[in-house]
Amino acid sequence: MKITYRNGQISEAVLLARDGDHLRVAVDGADDAVSFSRINGVWVSDDCEPVRLEFAWESGAARQEAREEDCLCPPELAARLIHLLYTDSTEDEQVPSVPMDSATSLAATINQ
Repeated sequence: MKITYRNGQISEAVLLARDGDHLRVAVDGADDAVSFSRINGVWVSDDCEPVRLEFAWESGAARQEAREEDCLCPPELAARLIHLLYTDSTEDEQVPSVPMDSATSLAATINQ
């Protein structure tokens, strides 16, 4: 989010908590979290200074569409992940409880 102060200074911040008309944010470069309250529709700082808050979803920035290719993993990785689902992750030497060739064929089916 962006915070614009009356003097024109703009700060980047991350929303930590919101409870109705009260916000707590982490401001870039600040050591402590900052609080804001909305009074009569105007956001004000703890010092009663009016500020303009622009949330990320209000910026109107174009979102990049996710492509199917971005969501697919290689069959080897899928097989390894499926293998890990069927084994105890605390074992030093993991013994497969499902054959790797079955996991590979399942991963190939999923990736199609």
